[in-house]
Amino acid sequence: MSVWQAVWRVGVPLVLVGGAVVAVWIAFTDRPDRFSRPRGWQWTWLVLWAMAAGDAAFGEQRAWFERSWKGAIALLFAIAVAVAVCRHYRWRRQGATSPPPRPERVR
Repeated sequence: MSVWQAVWRVGVPLVLVGGAVVAVWIAFTDRPDRFSRPRGWQWTWLVLWAMAAGDAAFGEQRAWFERSWKGAIALLFAIAVAVAVCRHYRWRRQGATSPPPRPERVR
């Protein structure tokens, strides 16, 4: 396997999974009032998520590693969206008059 094949088969998936982890971290730490629904072209993210989840679940001709990283990305992004939506609606229920509490860092 050449260097470029290794980068494409291992490096790119690691970067994508790392990006999904960052999205989950942002969903937990970002202020709930900054959440917004997708508009216009942003709905394409839903299509990309569905494609990754479908490949992970039903990609019979795919390698196990490819199915695993696509499944991990789909799961992490689903968690990030669920957390962001729950925090936003809980914040709206409490009343938008008070600023949302900042998460405290544990040392």
